[in-house]
Amino acid sequence: MPVLLGAAASVLIGVSDYFGRYCSRRARAMTAVGTAFMGGLVVTVVLLLLVPSSPGGAALALGAASGVLMAFALSAMWHSMAVSSAAIASPVVAASTALGPLAYGLAAGERPSPVVAAGIAVTIAGLLAAVIVPDLRGDIGRGIAFALLAGVSFATATVLLGETSLDSGMWPAVTQRTAALACMLAVTRVRRIPQILPPSLRLAGFAGGVAGGAGMGAFIAGLQRGPLSEVAVAASLYPVVTIALAVLFDDDTLRWWQGIGIAAALAGTSMIAVG
Repeated sequence: MPVLLGAAASVLIGVSDYFGRYCSRRARAMTAVGTAFMGGLVVTVVLLLLVPSSPGGAALALGAASGVLMAFALSAMWHSMAVSSAAIASPVVAASTALGPLAYGLAAGERPSPVVAAGIAVTIAGLLAAVIVPDLRGDIGRGIAFALLAGVSFATATVLLGETSLDSGMWPAVTQRTAALACMLAVTRVRRIPQILPPSLRLAGFAGGVAGGAGMGAFIAGLQRGPLSEVAVAASLYPVVTIALAVLFDDDTLRWWQGIGIAAALAGTSMIAVG
C-alpha cells in the first residue's frame, strides 16, 4: 500500500508538471508555479477534511520547512535550466531526489528485501535513462551546481515529510503548500512578476496545482505508512509521467533509450510493490 501511494504520487505530480510546463511556455515560470501552489493549497485543505488528521507542532513545522525547501528547490532547478539546459538539470535533480532519501533510509536502518533492492536499482536506472537527452549547452558547471542544490533540497524535504506521524494526516501537506505559496508570492512581489496567471491560462494552472497537491497528499500518506526508501523511489518517477504526456499531447520525440528507461522504471516499481 505505501509503495502504491508513492506511485500514485508520481502520476499526479507528473500530471502537475505537465500543466506547469504548458503554462511556463506561455507565461513566467514563477507565476505559473505560484498559481499552481494556490490550487494545491485548496486541494490539501479538502483532503484535510476527508482524512483523519490531528495537528501537532512538530508535524506543522516539518510540513512548513519542507514547503520552503520545495520553493527553493524549484527556483534552483529553474536557474539550472536557464544557465544550461534541461539535459543537465533533469538527470542531476532526478538522481538526487531518488538517491538522497534512499541513502537516508538505509542509514536509518531500513533493509529492503533482495527483490525490493533489485527493484530500486532498476527503477533508478530507468529513471535516469528516461530523462537524459543530448542537449548539452550553456554554462555546464553552474547548471550542475544549481541542479545539485535543487536535488538536495527536494531530497531533504522528502526526509522531513517522512518524519511526520500517521496521526498528523494531511496537516503537513497543508502547511507545506502554505509555506511554498508564501515564498513564491514574496519572490514574485519583490521581482515585480505577475502573481497569478492570465485568465486564458488560469484553469490549466489551477488544474496542475490540484494534481500536484493531491499527489503530495498521496506522497505524505505513503511516507507516513511505509519505508522512506521504497516510497521515495516510487514517488520519484514523476518525470517519466511528464515525458509520456509530452510525447502524447505535444509531439515531443521519445528516443529509444528513453522508451527503455520508462519500461525499466515501471518494471522496477512493480518489483518494489510486490517485494
